[in-house]
Amino acid sequence: MKKIFALLLILTLIPLAGCSKDISDSSKIQITATLFPQYDFARVIGGDKVEVTLLLPPGQESHLYDPSPSDMAKISKSDLFIYTGDMMEGWAGDIAASVGGDVKVLDVSRNIELFHGEHDTSHAHALDPHIWLDFDNAKAMCANIATELILLSPENEDYFTQNLVSYTNSLTDLDNDFKALFTDPQKKELIFGGRFAVGYLTRRYNIAYKSAYDSCSANSEPSVQDIAALSDYVKANDIKVVFCEEFSDPKIAREIASGNNAEVLTVHSCHNTNAEERENNATFVSLMTQNLSNIRKGLE
Repeated sequence: MKKIFALLLILTLIPLAGCSKDISDSSKIQITATLFPQYDFARVIGGDKVEVTLLLPPGQESHLYDPSPSDMAKISKSDLFIYTGDMMEGWAGDIAASVGGDVKVLDVSRNIELFHGEHDTSHAHALDPHIWLDFDNAKAMCANIATELILLSPENEDYFTQNLVSYTNSLTDLDNDFKALFTDPQKKELIFGGRFAVGYLTRRYNIAYKSAYDSCSANSEPSVQDIAALSDYVKANDIKVVFCEEFSDPKIAREIASGNNAEVLTVHSCHNTNAEERENNATFVSLMTQNLSNIRKGLE
């Protein structure tokens, strides 16, 4: 696989022989990020000193993404390539090993421990890669990005550090808002009818939940019995909201919700955004704030 990526890289660079490495005429640090969280973190921390490109097209699932030769060329002309790790973007590690040259590579999950996703029946599953849904991990990702930016532009260390501190404080405020939702032990369980991609969120706040799916894996499918049992549970406990993840077909969530005419709402894993969200300048904080609002409604 690495040989294939290396060949693609060579082929994309041939027409560029004799040209400069600049993506644009800008003197800003050029960054290419695979996923939305690190893209947004880099924009905030880098401010007007950086130009950040998000590799994933709008609405694209990271697990299903197939990098093109033009993607390779784009990365090869960056100053910094940021990805999350092999568990989230299995294709990114090969790119990182192939770019070489002047491109610095950051696995933004460094020094962050992944945990196994868990269904409410306590079955263990594959490592959950959605690390940013724990705000401590999000802060660590931001710190990793700030470290690389300072190495690239040490004269702007104070600027990057100030941005990091300010944004970290914003994440702390949002974390406290989430914590405030779960102070009442009598609150209802959350019901997930989509692929379960929010294990870090439920673990951080000790959220009681039931899920139709064991994990976020594309190979995970609920049985007819599981769907029927959850639908009965929703009706018996007068649950008014069933959740599903972004970019998903809400068919199963709607089937479970039909047991009590419940509403289907989204809990966004934030790994990518759709066209409308990009047009509206969605941020990690805005998406997590919307999650907060939807979860609050689910707990009423």
